[in-house]
Amino acid sequence: MAAVVNDFRARTRCGPPTSFDLRSTVVRTGPARVPLNLDSTCSAASASKRLPDVGSTKRVTLVRHGQSTWNKEGRIQGSSDLSVLTQKGESQAEITREMLQGKHFDIGFRSPLARASRTAEVIWDSRDSKLIDLWELREIDLYSFQGLLKEEGKAKYGDKYAAWKADPANFEIDGHFPVRELWERGAECWKSILDADGQDVLVVAHNAVNQSMVANALGLGSEYFRRLSQSNCGLTTFVFNPYQGEEAHSVILERLNQTPALPLKGNADMTYNRALLICSSLPKDEDEAEERTKVVESLAKVLMEEGIKSIWHDSAAFSSSLAYEIANLLKVKDFDNVFDSTDANMRSLRGAGTTVLLAEESVIASCVAHALQVDGGLGVTLTLSTGGMTLIDFSDQNVSIACINYTAHL
Repeated sequence: MAAVVNDFRARTRCGPPTSFDLRSTVVRTGPARVPLNLDSTCSAASASKRLPDVGSTKRVTLVRHGQSTWNKEGRIQGSSDLSVLTQKGESQAEITREMLQGKHFDIGFRSPLARASRTAEVIWDSRDSKLIDLWELREIDLYSFQGLLKEEGKAKYGDKYAAWKADPANFEIDGHFPVRELWERGAECWKSILDADGQDVLVVAHNAVNQSMVANALGLGSEYFRRLSQSNCGLTTFVFNPYQGEEAHSVILERLNQTPALPLKGNADMTYNRALLICSSLPKDEDEAEERTKVVESLAKVLMEEGIKSIWHDSAAFSSSLAYEIANLLKVKDFDNVFDSTDANMRSLRGAGTTVLLAEESVIASCVAHALQVDGGLGVTLTLSTGGMTLIDFSDQNVSIACINYTAHL
């Protein structure tokens, strides 16, 4: 284990504990269709950094690396560089490459750690331009934890390991606050990426550092660690528009954590408490009957094993008709529930099993903000596709967003 720790120290170039400006401002955001208010009430100590303004529109796609050998073993990786992709990880990267096939990227950034570097190579494939290694994109620095199996961490570090699990934003080890440091670094990553030439950018990195970048883009502090999922080879896409004043929303979230595998893994036994929000905004100039048939058929296939407890819908006629047809196909009896975004309705999404809500973009945006316990002030825009799925997982510890606008089933 000493070799692991020494290798970690050499590779992460650790210095003394970092001090931070704790009066950071949240990101400014710009014009859009459906604002998602995300002005966090978080403490100043965990506030996010304001991102740099862009001179022209940029689209940035974040990808987490594929499954690594240490992911498979359940070993704490942090910023160590002793694991590589498993065969499953290679396959995940290949599927993600196919998902992005035909997609133009002007520039690509990657973490230099082997598991992310290899994932980037697979996805980048035969594109002409070179990938750029960015040291700031390495995974979270976890110091003495790195290289330990999770059970070893519990046994060796006891209370510290419990603090890492229960309150990661305030977790301290070896004189460092790893998650706070990571949030600071996530903002630095955005500076490098948004200042680079090119309108379409690919970034391949890691779970925690991607979380920090997503949270910084949303104006959320380090207490949101583990609440914005980044699965192996999951895609998250942001669009950044030039800043147009305090009242405008310049950041658009097009999708969060679109994975090679379906995010629903079956919930017939009600093991999980989750809300599945399905966008029912009818596209302009689309035939309602054709669109309804397409959405119902695609959803019925993926929801068959989910064990739906109840189906809700907003007041829009298209939402109501979708709810009726899906309930008939899945034989769900409790489906004629009208959702109006009141606190009581929000609580209804949190019951045992999987609750489905068919609703327009603005209602889903409100539900996501409510789940994250943020409101008012600055925000971002959600761009949702008809039939796109947003999944919220509820647990005793917290509420997390598993994906936003998942569309691979459509």
